[in-house]
Amino acid sequence: MNQQVSFDYQECFKDIYYFLYANGNSSRAERIVSDITKVLLCKLMIEKNKTVNIDDMDIKQILGMLKETYPVAFEQFDDFALTEDDLKNVMALLSNISLSDAPSHIIGDAFQAIIGPTIRGDKGQFFTPKSLVKCMIKIIDPKDGEIIMDPACGTGGFLVESYGYQYNGKQSETNSYYIGIDKDKDMSDLSMAVTEIITSGKSKVYNQNSLEILCEGCKNHDLLGTIDVILTNPPFGSKIGVTEKTILEKYEFGHAWTFSEKDNTWYKMSNIVKSQDPQVLFIELCINLLKDGGRMAIVLPEGVFGNKSQGYIWAYLKEHGNIVAMIDCPRNTFQPSTDTKTNVLIFEKTKKKTKKIKIAVAKNCGHDRRGRTTNSNNEPLPDDFFDIGFEYKKKNSLWWKTVSLRGTYYVPRYFENDALLIEYKKSEKFISVGEMIENGYLRIHSGHEVGSEAYGTGNIPFIRTSDLINFEVSSDPTNSVSEAIYEQYSKQQNLKEGDILFIADGRYRIGKTAILNKYNLKCIIQSHIDIFSLSEKSPIQPYEFLYLMNSQIVQEQIRNLVFIQSTLGTLGNRIKEIQIPLPVRNDEWNKKIHAFQKNIETRAKILSQLNEIQHSFEL
Repeated sequence: MNQQVSFDYQECFKDIYYFLYANGNSSRAERIVSDITKVLLCKLMIEKNKTVNIDDMDIKQILGMLKETYPVAFEQFDDFALTEDDLKNVMALLSNISLSDAPSHIIGDAFQAIIGPTIRGDKGQFFTPKSLVKCMIKIIDPKDGEIIMDPACGTGGFLVESYGYQYNGKQSETNSYYIGIDKDKDMSDLSMAVTEIITSGKSKVYNQNSLEILCEGCKNHDLLGTIDVILTNPPFGSKIGVTEKTILEKYEFGHAWTFSEKDNTWYKMSNIVKSQDPQVLFIELCINLLKDGGRMAIVLPEGVFGNKSQGYIWAYLKEHGNIVAMIDCPRNTFQPSTDTKTNVLIFEKTKKKTKKIKIAVAKNCGHDRRGRTTNSNNEPLPDDFFDIGFEYKKKNSLWWKTVSLRGTYYVPRYFENDALLIEYKKSEKFISVGEMIENGYLRIHSGHEVGSEAYGTGNIPFIRTSDLINFEVSSDPTNSVSEAIYEQYSKQQNLKEGDILFIADGRYRIGKTAILNKYNLKCIIQSHIDIFSLSEKSPIQPYEFLYLMNSQIVQEQIRNLVFIQSTLGTLGNRIKEIQIPLPVRNDEWNKKIHAFQKNIETRAKILSQLNEIQHSFEL
């Protein structure tokens, strides 16, 4: 029954949106949605007061009655952009549905039906997938009577879902109160209407720059230290960095920080930074908003978790409370809106300290990078967030691991490597890439960039990350360079047969490999590719090393060690932490490696011959 009701509401809201888009005075999505919020409140007003008849009223009278009925909500509202006829046509579309009787999740779903395709994050705001929202709420577990806040509320998703989680079919209403703030007026208007309808007036949404709250005398300054629960996904990105000195000077994170190796401590400097990413300031704001014992679940870019230069953030978090848990989100969680990789931080403001935290790593989020929610067989794509939220409090969860914070990295999956290797090390011996380097078994150096102006100047292959396919090097002739360019870089690259090419950074292909042999040795390697040169005394031979680098245990480690700064991933110095299983050279192993080497070399020979034939045609 609910599915049919949800579908009807969604279709109704879509019909309203497209009617206003085609017939209204504005084609701007945000402006139209703002009008829809007022229309919905008008509908709710009529449902609650049967004596109201808007057919006999003009726009100003209707707006006046709305402001009288919802005085707090309408403090920040402006006039309708639509005409009286448009308003009455829209009300006719709403005539067969009831907002006051609809379950909260259905109204929320219906709003998302119009919001999702029309409003996207040009200001750094990207709407959080519902399964992740519910997962975060399940973990935080808001209690009845608590004040729940989202200081970057967007369309009010966290507030609406929190209400639904707390009410959840209970006979009596929740005693909690819901506060939202958003800098974007259209978003705050929409959030206000949604929460007003769903929470029956137990909410307040402000149109304000939340970061001003720390400034004395500013609106909502009195909220500091009063909030029980914060659930938020703040705007993020260096392109929308905060530069206002009046705001930056009020924040610890608005200042420069320096790390003392001697004291092993971060120190705040007196000078104000020129710009700070908004998500960093939001972390500090949220901690200041929480009361003692308050909890926070916040979505943050992975760069915050894996950037050593931002270690002061984690020092600040530890000083003011406990990092309770972290969730590693799939790369495509916010796609197709943004390619930025995110994780979730769960924090409690408390003086009681603990070094143990819980981590979970989600690999599926219910949609692919294009936003599709079903596969080719029309089956729903897996979504790990539901299980992660459900199992948070279970003692023996398949999803959650308890770990100790160590080092300078806080990317959740980074802590999985220890647990990953424990079982393997019971039956196999390993040597790390770092140990191989220290013992003189291995040398790693990077490729170079030749510049696009060098492309097509000759026949020497310039090997890029896209050219490493199925262990072989397959170059694009259009990127080939001249002999002169080759001579410029050949001595620096010093390539030898048996050298292994390893993609060390980029978007999606980190960990892919290929091996150089006499058929493909003459080339130049791109800078995103590391060149692994094994010495004669190495306990692992080149083809063995290539095979082992593509084993499941090594590829899983690589996935855990790759950190994503915004949209690009890198292994960095963590490449030395990769543990390589030492081969046991029995007959089975020797046959396997011999066949592996023979297949690669045979294919390389055939490819070389085909390239020669191709060149003869060109001549």
